[in-house]
Amino acid sequence: MAFLALVACGSKGGGTGDDTADDDTPGRPDARPGGGGGPDAAPAPYCTPKKGTNLRLQLITDQVTKPVTVAAPNADGRLFIVEQIGRIRVVKDGLLLPTPYLTIPVYDVGDEQGLLGLTFHPDFANNGRFFVHYIVETDDFKVRIAEYHADPSADVADTTEKVILEIPHHYDNHNGGTVTFGNDGYLYISVGDGGGGDDGPEGNGQDPDTHKAKILRIDVNSGNPYSVPATNPWASSGGVAEMFAWGLRNPYRIAFDRGTGDLWIGDVGQGEYEEVDVVRATTSGQNFGWPVFEGPACFTADEHGNQGCDSPGNYVAPVTAYNRVGTGQCSVIMGGVYRGTCMPDMVGQVFFGDYCSGEVRTFDANVDTIAYDSTTDRTDDIDPDNDIYQRLSGFGVDGFAELYVTALQTGSVYRIEVE
Repeated sequence: MAFLALVACGSKGGGTGDDTADDDTPGRPDARPGGGGGPDAAPAPYCTPKKGTNLRLQLITDQVTKPVTVAAPNADGRLFIVEQIGRIRVVKDGLLLPTPYLTIPVYDVGDEQGLLGLTFHPDFANNGRFFVHYIVETDDFKVRIAEYHADPSADVADTTEKVILEIPHHYDNHNGGTVTFGNDGYLYISVGDGGGGDDGPEGNGQDPDTHKAKILRIDVNSGNPYSVPATNPWASSGGVAEMFAWGLRNPYRIAFDRGTGDLWIGDVGQGEYEEVDVVRATTSGQNFGWPVFEGPACFTADEHGNQGCDSPGNYVAPVTAYNRVGTGQCSVIMGGVYRGTCMPDMVGQVFFGDYCSGEVRTFDANVDTIAYDSTTDRTDDIDPDNDIYQRLSGFGVDGFAELYVTALQTGSVYRIEVE
């Protein structure tokens, strides 16, 4: 098990994408897993609304390398695929374009390193700004958040980089990996606890004075390279000013509900539990408990002075969590709340999955807590051929809020559709 399996379990594996894929000839996305046929995966906006909750995976392309997520500017018909090796690829009018949108010299030796996140400015159509989350190696590892620009209609971006934020990171794991804009127009960044077991030697989980183990919020529309929103909980004192939420082990994928502004977090566990958390709109400052709690269970790493299981009210419990021991599961992957138009009966459903099992599950975004067994398991319906089994590296949405999944080792990207 590669990449995300390491996030949860510490085990390494050798699965990779297809590094030999032909990058010189544009290829049509093949609608049938296994390749070979002509395209029937229409480009976005691709549908008329279709009622029903029986879902399927529609293959968009299987010719990319180690895809980890997808993104797109608002109302843009292109799909931008993030490759962990440091490239952003473009699918346009059903074609995987031969020239990468951008190539970044990332450090991707570790399973959890490389290019991990991409987001476009809400006003990209006018300003051409977009942001990435990736790992660099100087004298040590660093999580880097950087800004790039492009002509909004161009299929190749400018290579000039503006570094927005760098966070020293001594280990190769627990980097977080998401950069995204909230409904409030601020930029949000997920950062893990720094790596190592039991909150590592640094004890970042319950330390308010570090950027690690946090969701950060910054304003990239003012300041140079950014300013801190005055409404951040610790904007003036008490912790790092950028901190928005904390007590997280490895929030690899986070996603905003475009309808409500709620922030959904998939926090990857260590010993037993994977958890799904939420920060409701107009709230902030939540402490999700790591390493005092892992999911609903006491975990306390005493060497960091984090005793506190007898005071659960100091921490925010997950909306749902699952014990993955002996189940074939390993790392939660947050998908977010569906707000597209093609699947009207799925609007308002939270999608999440697991990297190792390839499960895809849903529940209503209005609930504050739900037992894992009460969430709806859509795996057998959506993926009867096990195309994302042990490969589910990420979810993402296009410019019309339609939902996609990425399969790491096969280099495949799928759209979720109604059958």
